[in-house]
Amino acid sequence: MHNASNHKRKLACAVSGALLAIGFAEAADIVTEDVKVTATRVEKELMDVNMSVSVLTAEDIRRSSARSVGELLEMIPGVRVNNDGGQGIKRVSIRGNDTFQTLVMIDGQKISEQKSMSGSPFLIDPSQIERIEVIKGPASVLYGSEAIGGAVNIITKKGGTKAFGGEASVGFNTSANGRSASAAINGASNGWHWRLSAGVEANDELETPAGDMENTYFNSRTASAFVAYDINPDVQVGGRLDYYDLEFGSGDVSSSYDFAVDVPKWTRAKGAVFAEMKNVTDSLVRLRTDAFFQRSKKDMLNTIIVSPTPAIMVDTRPNASNTTDQYGFSVQADWQIGDSNYLVTGYEFGYDDLSARSTTTTKMKKPGMPMPMTSVTDKSYDGWQMTHAVFASMETALHVDFTLNYGVRYTWVKSEMDERDLRAGSGTSHPSTSDGKAVFNAGILWNGIEDLTLRAAYSQGYRFPLLQHLYVDTAMGQAGSITKSNSGLKAETSDNFEIGARWMKHGVRLDATVFYSDANDFITTVRMSPAVSQYQNIAKAKTVGLELAASWAIADTGFEPYASLTWLRREYDNNGVKTTKTGSPNFYGRYGLRWSGDVEGIGLHTDAYAWTQSASDDGTYRYGGATTFNLTSGLAFGPQKLYTVDAGFYNIGDKLYQNDGAIYEPGRYFAVKFNARY
Repeated sequence: MHNASNHKRKLACAVSGALLAIGFAEAADIVTEDVKVTATRVEKELMDVNMSVSVLTAEDIRRSSARSVGELLEMIPGVRVNNDGGQGIKRVSIRGNDTFQTLVMIDGQKISEQKSMSGSPFLIDPSQIERIEVIKGPASVLYGSEAIGGAVNIITKKGGTKAFGGEASVGFNTSANGRSASAAINGASNGWHWRLSAGVEANDELETPAGDMENTYFNSRTASAFVAYDINPDVQVGGRLDYYDLEFGSGDVSSSYDFAVDVPKWTRAKGAVFAEMKNVTDSLVRLRTDAFFQRSKKDMLNTIIVSPTPAIMVDTRPNASNTTDQYGFSVQADWQIGDSNYLVTGYEFGYDDLSARSTTTTKMKKPGMPMPMTSVTDKSYDGWQMTHAVFASMETALHVDFTLNYGVRYTWVKSEMDERDLRAGSGTSHPSTSDGKAVFNAGILWNGIEDLTLRAAYSQGYRFPLLQHLYVDTAMGQAGSITKSNSGLKAETSDNFEIGARWMKHGVRLDATVFYSDANDFITTVRMSPAVSQYQNIAKAKTVGLELAASWAIADTGFEPYASLTWLRREYDNNGVKTTKTGSPNFYGRYGLRWSGDVEGIGLHTDAYAWTQSASDDGTYRYGGATTFNLTSGLAFGPQKLYTVDAGFYNIGDKLYQNDGAIYEPGRYFAVKFNARY
């Protein structure tokens, strides 16, 4: 084992060194394209968007060694990744907010997670993704509940640009002996646009400086099909089918007891259709409607073994099987009102149907007992949550280079749940819970100086409780403990302010944002007794921070120094007890030097960077600060540079660190990926 590890390290050093040497051979001019985003529900240049938005492009994703969407997002300012003790199911928090408060969407349609101790998962393979837009700060007016902290919109790959084309990729990652492969074919002809794709991923236990992390494997399989037809230049209809199948294990290195989670099946199957019309009338410039059905199925097996004394052992096995059927429909109309006003209006309907079963078996062994004392709970839950929302967002161009943005959304939510005790043969129909609320936003953008925009914005956030928070008792954590639901919970709300600036000129790109958030009625657990907690609305949070993304493409050299940094201070008020120990580091970021150029028709690039985070404390665990040094390089060759090889050498100093209390992050590792397009 030791010799194999040394061999991997020598191979990583040799390949990375060779690519770095190639990288500095001869520079060429860098051509930078403007980035277009749809964060405002309308495609716009990033410079004209009055929101804090970060974009991962198709090229960023193609070059990355990331095995999951969570790993793709790790370097974005304001974003933190929660690994939940596993590799394949990472979730994100934005600006210090909880993972529950980040809305996760695929093509603008959310992934619901109504029964979970964490937020919505990223149930999609990176090979399926065209780009990712991350909206930092509340997006509740445009995207609804769950977007109180921000939103992640994953835009999938669609049809091709020629009659027939395709792509294929294979990769290897030594951090967990990871192997990946994907392939796709696509085309566009006679008004038809289509794409078929598939991919696989396999990873063993994670290798860290402290050794292999037990039970941290993951494997996934994915397939998708897309087709669209242009009825005429202004009318398109189409549809998409997606399937994603994940299995993984989670560990916990910091527990004082034995803990493991195995998820042998977590699948997402989705079918979606759409129709879009442009230039309907002089005023109605765009009309789009979408409908989809999505089913998420999860089986989870937990193991929690505690020994309060050497002679006493408590073995708890909470197991769950959940199916969420999600129905969604939306219609959006874009209006040009006069020469100065652009109005986006819409209606959204969502219906989540949850069918779940939770079984917990607890065995206690004490001295003198011939057999362990066993207790079993076995309950089923059948419930639903329905959402109706209408929204309107206006952009008004004023004189003297000012643009106003303002909008409102009204959301109405209703939930019901039937619970049945399968062992007792009895059932309970919980009273329905409903809520309705309007949220607002307003902002102003100034672009009176060429290549510079200044922005200021106010926005409100809103998040309605999940079915689990309202109705489902959960056995998690220490053996014998339970987290009880609370049907009297209120929705979480927040008020948020930010000012920012973007400047792009002479190869310099600067995007800086200062933000402040005042949040209320956070849903958190309150200890009622040594073995019982309950969800309650008692927490408040005040957050202030600064995000900075800066780079300078030095003319005629190919070199580009850059930095992506976040400073954050979050004060948590839990029933009058205030603390800044929220688990979020005050500072984190990435900074380095990259180069790209051509040598005899071969495109080359290299990036030497460091990633840093300060120490943090969540009141239970303290995590030391860490800095890792990393090197990536790659080349593009062949006709039109359709073939690429990208390699990376990560955590070169083999730094031992954690992002949360579950597992250590990867130690020194090497990754390589080959892509071919045709």
